[in-house]
Amino acid sequence: MMVGLVDIASASATVTIRGQAVEVHGVSASSIAHLLGRFPDLRRLFSGRDVAVEDMMAMGGEIVAAVIAAGTGATGDPEAERAADRLSVDEQADLLIEIARVTLPGGVGPFVEKLTGAGGALGVDRLVGEAGPAAAPDTTSAKPSKS
Repeated sequence: MMVGLVDIASASATVTIRGQAVEVHGVSASSIAHLLGRFPDLRRLFSGRDVAVEDMMAMGGEIVAAVIAAGTGATGDPEAERAADRLSVDEQADLLIEIARVTLPGGVGPFVEKLTGAGGALGVDRLVGEAGPAAAPDTTSAKPSKS
């Protein structure tokens, strides 16, 4: 039996925080784009090397809270971000671990390899790197000088 996109898009995990079950989901591409636009430091996560949860937590509480909010379905929601920021560091780490696992089950490295392969197939040398997503190559010709 084949499954449809709707059947697999609901992948989630449950994290117990203060005795309560919190459902986390993979962070969507649109949410990742929102987070990257808001927090350029997050681009290091997509540079091709795996980043430990400790590295992400060292980026700052505002980033951690925003990622947790996104992973719980509340991307950009200030109230959800404030609630995530009030959690203990251990609770934040537990949530981040599961959010990362559900978002990129194969890890960051294989994800970047896929993007790099797609970039080669599309004729773009680099889709993701230290500076973040690369722009498409400039295909416009230079205007002749008036000299």
